[in-house]
Amino acid sequence: MENVFLFSMDDAKAKSGIATQKGCELETLLPFIRDDTQIEKLRNFYPDGQCHILGAQERGDNLSIWNMMAEGDLVLGYCNRSILYASYVLMKTDNPSLAAMLWSKHADESFRLMCFTDKPHSGEVPIVHQMLIYLEQDCGDFTKLSSNKRDNILRDYGSFEIFVQLGLGYDFPFNLRHTE
Repeated sequence: MENVFLFSMDDAKAKSGIATQKGCELETLLPFIRDDTQIEKLRNFYPDGQCHILGAQERGDNLSIWNMMAEGDLVLGYCNRSILYASYVLMKTDNPSLAAMLWSKHADESFRLMCFTDKPHSGEVPIVHQMLIYLEQDCGDFTKLSSNKRDNILRDYGSFEIFVQLGLGYDFPFNLRHTE
């Protein structure tokens, strides 16, 4: 079953692990990817050459949380008790050399647990009292939404796409995922 993951943007360290807002040039990243299947997938996901990446540090429970991520999972970025963006996981990779290239100024704290996402849809949606059946008001820096809250979203909205559009108010078309 698809899941929801939250990335914190509350502090400078967490913000540094996010390369998705402006996107990255795909061709500059490809030399760091050794798997031909992954390269082909990325070219298909990003025909315009702009890719979007999130990275988490391998500390605490981050590795086990990252291991639970799969294609099609919803990723929400939050800061100061607000959702700032929503996107879907297209592919994930644990790639220290790519992380070092992307986040070289933070070389001592590698954001090697990465996921490529579709283009994030941004805005600022406060997590108000009514949203607490779907989202936590306070989350860690990288976390998986509880199955209870995920089930509440699916029960009340029918899909993540409708939740993101109606519940969070992001205006974009349905069927965001790039599945094969």
